[in-house]
Amino acid sequence: MNTPEILNTDALLQRIEELERDNRELHAKLCDQSVLSHAAALRHEAQGREHAQEMSSATSRIETLQDSRASLQASERRLRESETRARVSEKKLRQIADNLPALIAYVDADQRYRFNNKAYETWFCRPAKDLFGVHLRDAIGELPYSRAKPFIEAALAGKRSGHEWWAHFPGGLRFVKSEYIPDQREDGSVAGFYVLASDLTDVKESQAALTASEARLRLAIDAGRMAIWEAHTATNTITSSPELNRLLGFPPDTSPSPEEIRSRYAPGERENLHRVAKEALARGDRYAETELEIILPDSSPRWLLLRAELLDIENGVPGRAVGVALDITDRKRAEEHQQLLINELNHRVKNTLTTVQSIVTQSLRNASTTMEARDAVEGRLFALSRAHDVLTRENWDGAYLREVIAHAVEPFQGNGGDRFEVSGNDIRLPPRIALAIAMAIQELGTNAVKYGALSNETGRVAIKWTIEDQEGAPHLRMVWEEMDGPSVVEPQRRGFGTRLIERSLAQELNGSVEITFARSGVVCTINAPLTDS
Repeated sequence: MNTPEILNTDALLQRIEELERDNRELHAKLCDQSVLSHAAALRHEAQGREHAQEMSSATSRIETLQDSRASLQASERRLRESETRARVSEKKLRQIADNLPALIAYVDADQRYRFNNKAYETWFCRPAKDLFGVHLRDAIGELPYSRAKPFIEAALAGKRSGHEWWAHFPGGLRFVKSEYIPDQREDGSVAGFYVLASDLTDVKESQAALTASEARLRLAIDAGRMAIWEAHTATNTITSSPELNRLLGFPPDTSPSPEEIRSRYAPGERENLHRVAKEALARGDRYAETELEIILPDSSPRWLLLRAELLDIENGVPGRAVGVALDITDRKRAEEHQQLLINELNHRVKNTLTTVQSIVTQSLRNASTTMEARDAVEGRLFALSRAHDVLTRENWDGAYLREVIAHAVEPFQGNGGDRFEVSGNDIRLPPRIALAIAMAIQELGTNAVKYGALSNETGRVAIKWTIEDQEGAPHLRMVWEEMDGPSVVEPQRRGFGTRLIERSLAQELNGSVEITFARSGVVCTINAPLTDS
């Protein structure tokens, strides 16, 4: 090959320059390519970082989604558990509500039932489920609804309301206490209201029966004029009723202290009360009864019958006693009067026998024949019988004084009827005064026959009376005066007959009777108001 010989120097130099130029161009391209490669590397690096960030964000989102999904699953699980518990609680609440006798319901703002317990089946005679969505008006009826409407509207306005009323239900008439409780939302609006209705029929009827029983008891207590009391030993208190206050002489509306009450007791009565209670407990009896004498502020005596129940007994001592007190003053006076009448009867029987003996003796002494003596004795015994009729005539409607005196003195008249001098204007007497005067004359006559002017043949008795005005009321002043009898000596003590005249007669006449034992003869002065009170 002959290349080196063919190429000349210029061509070689030119070729070298071309090669150098190409080299420079290549170098320039390489430099440009290097710059471009570095930029591409930077771009790729940035894209890698962005991709890494995107991958990291996606991973984070995936993890967040996974956490959210787990949380959602946990929430769903808790919700299911809560719903299960709610259903269980609702079931239990339903069981509780269904076992309550009261009506329990929930009514929405449109007044439609959304819940009813089982009691509605008894009250409305229809299952509770049949009332769901039913309007109140349709469920309870137009008339009951109109009665309850104001209270329903108050509940829907956010106010708790209620009333008591007699309501007609299909199951019968009931006295019902109804309450309406509003169900308010957080914003204050009312979603509905709860209904609570209690059947108070038995309570109402029991209250009515108790009220009627208390009224009957009060009527019986008032009719019997019984006073109620209660005593507490521990607190030393006595609770008195207005009637007891009246019996003890206190104003009815006061509350006297135990000391004030006991101050009315007659001497020895407090000890008597303790003795009676102790004796009752010793017998094993919780009930005690005794009579209590009291002295009123005006010094007048009064008798009470106490009946008590002994309660809270410890160690043989009652802690409390309750009972009643009855005024038996009239009964005690009647008993005293009865005893007086018994004594008087005994005395009068003896006097009657003495009078009969005197009549027989005087008749036989003054009679000239047996027939005359018999007639005198019979006549005087009949007169004595008529005098006893005057004394015992309970339904006597009154008599004239002169007639009363004539019948009373007839058994004591001697032959000729001149043993008595009677003077005074005749007046009509009320029964009470007529009986009292007849009794006095009978007693005075008997004493005169035994000891006074009628015990001899010459003695006489003057009976005279006048009517006087005293304190604006007519009063009878009557004087029995014995004359020409044996000399009188005043006795050392008053006998029964004298006491009977001075005390009993004065009480019967509501006046005064005074007996004077003058030497010339006994004088008895009677002063009595002419009233029948």
